[in-house]
Amino acid sequence: MYEPQYEEESGGGGFVIGLLCGAALGAAVGLMFAPKAGSELRQTLYDTTGDIRKKASDAYGQASQTVNDVVSKGREALDRGRQAFDTAREKASQAAESYGSSRSTTGL
Repeated sequence: MYEPQYEEESGGGGFVIGLLCGAALGAAVGLMFAPKAGSELRQTLYDTTGDIRKKASDAYGQASQTVNDVVSKGREALDRGRQAFDTAREKASQAAESYGSSRSTTGL
């Protein structure tokens, strides 16, 4: 029968070299993809939240200005409407008085 024969490696040096190369490569990849240090992460978060806070403040300021403009225009329109109503009421009152006085003088 056929019996396979294996060559024995002297000392298993190839396995150890492969193990060390694999460990070094794994450590390098791990460092490249590792999260930032705590202080760096906190600084990044602080900077990001500062930017978001500034954008929110700017948006709030713009919205407030827009609301104030609309309210101001609404008040102006209300004042013009009141003036127009008062003018129309006064003219109607004058017309009613004029009609009443002309009616009494003509005997109707």
